[in-house]
Amino acid sequence: MSLAKRCLLVSVGLWALAGDAVAQAVYTSPFSITLDPSIGSWTSDFAVRKAAIDAHTTPAKADWYAGSTSYVSYSYGPLNPQLYSTASIGSPADAVSLQFDRGEPVTGVPLNAPPDGVDGIVWQRQRVLAAANDLLLAGTLYQHLHLPNFDPAQVISGTGFPWIPVSNGTALQSSWQLLHGVSGSTPNPYATAYGKPTPGIDCTDFSAYVYSLALGIQMHSGTPNQIEFTGGSKPSPGETATATVLDSSGNRITPQFFYGPNFGSSVINSGTALDSLVAQFQAGDLLYMGDPNLGILHVVMWLGETGTDSAGNTFPLVISSHDNTPAIFDTLDLDASGFPNDGDVASHLPPPGVHILPFAPSNWFYQDFQVAMRVVPVPEPSGAMLPLAAVGVLMLAASHRCERPRAVIGQPPRHPARGS
Repeated sequence: MSLAKRCLLVSVGLWALAGDAVAQAVYTSPFSITLDPSIGSWTSDFAVRKAAIDAHTTPAKADWYAGSTSYVSYSYGPLNPQLYSTASIGSPADAVSLQFDRGEPVTGVPLNAPPDGVDGIVWQRQRVLAAANDLLLAGTLYQHLHLPNFDPAQVISGTGFPWIPVSNGTALQSSWQLLHGVSGSTPNPYATAYGKPTPGIDCTDFSAYVYSLALGIQMHSGTPNQIEFTGGSKPSPGETATATVLDSSGNRITPQFFYGPNFGSSVINSGTALDSLVAQFQAGDLLYMGDPNLGILHVVMWLGETGTDSAGNTFPLVISSHDNTPAIFDTLDLDASGFPNDGDVASHLPPPGVHILPFAPSNWFYQDFQVAMRVVPVPEPSGAMLPLAAVGVLMLAASHRCERPRAVIGQPPRHPARGS
């Protein structure tokens, strides 16, 4: 059966109530990803591809925890190798340039092809989200690491590994508090349990790992390099975005970029400022947050529309590895200071790590959005429309959009306007 009329679903489950939430930090997400029933066969190569990653890390996996290994040059732990399906690399110079924060190029790694009758773009997006879902279901935490299975707690002292503490502040800061320069005082339910070395992955390494595993698409894994600008690593008015992205044959890909109305400005996006862009985003698109002073600070992966919380608020959803700075909640039912109205912080705030969360005007993801990057192309509409990622809703009847809006590639504004 053709997938022309199938919808990718991001469905929701039920919230679990947490007893003594702050002390136990119990959290159950209301959201989950539901993929095509055939996804198991479509991703039957994932085990071989993961084995190829383990076999070609730098340093070698056998030496990760050896006393003779030096991590002086690997501050985020072992490097994630570049997986190519062909015997040779189309643009070897670009592959070498990626080794700045990626591992060595590995050729001849098996990569499944789309089955007969399955739309190639749909197949690619399903694989990308399946790879993201693997990290979600594994409970992957946030750490400044390239690979999710490296455990910094096992590194022998004296090897020079500089573990960087994450999510260990005693107080949370909401998006509203960050926006208004207000220090947080709400206790961080994860400070004790997660402010220590554990396996995990950070935001840009999450996107680089997912695209490499799923499609053999290679990109930088650091925030200053995964997406860059004609004037450098920080967005500024009038500049255009650029990125070094290679396909599974090692040939250069020219990504599509979508610019926020306040691109290159410190002015936040508010209200309906991003409505026209949201209509263009497709599952798997990478959305970058930042400002002209600090540069790019975070990246999330677009899932689609729409989730609904228990208060009836609807919102698009994204997935990323986030460290809860600032705290992003799974509900928009927030008080004046940006915290859940029911007072149950730990039931609405996931642990730092890979999770599905809202993309809405009340949170930092939306407010500081600068630019989006698409590396899986969208063909022009024909007789059969490609499906837009749809999202099931909590305690309401599901409403799915299966038609894809015509893609419009934005241009960076030279004189940023204030968000509406």
